[in-house]
Amino acid sequence: MITIKPLTNTSIESIHQAFQKAFADYQEPFDMTVPQLQYMIERRGFAPKLSFGAFDDKELVGFTLNGVGLWNNQLTAYDTGTGIVKDYRKQGIATHIFDESLPVLKQHKVNQYLLEVIKTNTKAYELYKKAGFEVLREFDYFVSPIGKVKFEAKNLGAEFLFLELENPQWELFSTFRDFAPSWQNSSDSIQRKQSFFKILGIFNEENLIGYGIIEPHTGDIPQFAIAKNFRRKGLGTALFKTFSSTSMSGILKIINTDFIDKGTKIFLESLGFQAGFGQYEMLLKF
Repeated sequence: MITIKPLTNTSIESIHQAFQKAFADYQEPFDMTVPQLQYMIERRGFAPKLSFGAFDDKELVGFTLNGVGLWNNQLTAYDTGTGIVKDYRKQGIATHIFDESLPVLKQHKVNQYLLEVIKTNTKAYELYKKAGFEVLREFDYFVSPIGKVKFEAKNLGAEFLFLELENPQWELFSTFRDFAPSWQNSSDSIQRKQSFFKILGIFNEENLIGYGIIEPHTGDIPQFAIAKNFRRKGLGTALFKTFSSTSMSGILKIINTDFIDKGTKIFLESLGFQAGFGQYEMLLKF
């Protein structure tokens, strides 16, 4: 008999085992160690008591790992990962977990539920639409081996300087951006694991006019932006060239750029990045 209960007392090792089984045949399979999984979900605000598992006796066979935090000034649950072990699919378990979790989330004053779904996963998309989720944004995904990125940088004047920042100016950063980062790329997510990131500021004389953030061990670039009146001067290319020497993974990847932001797309494609599987950002308000 399948029972649904919070993951408060479930070990990360048990979650990892179920996670690996659930995503073994995914479109882009996950192959994570226990510490890598723990890092990922903690970065996204994992809340065990507001995350839920489906148990067959004592074995975890399905799960929804929720992060919780403020999103647009509303207390929000974010689906960090939902998966069902293959042998237990087509039994309505994912829907059962969702139905059991909503009353608990509401009891804890959560006002809305945010998630992302790969565009090609039409079955999941239709299920979320049926449950009342609405599409907020479409996201692009870009990745490239460092050796294929084109760094035809302009010669920058002496008035521009790149410096690592120990105390990021998050509010100022937001004024440079053309779109708000997704949950996993948000400033809150980065601050949860800030020691794992390298944050670069771009200065014009003494004024901060741009920035970029990279996770060196993965090559993930969650945020980068330059003030509008300093664009098309080669600063973005110079920033990515610096990132290429920082990444320890051999790749650079930019996940969840806003589909309607054509400027970012044109810039990344000019460097040789190609778009991969995109996602829908979806929201259910309670």
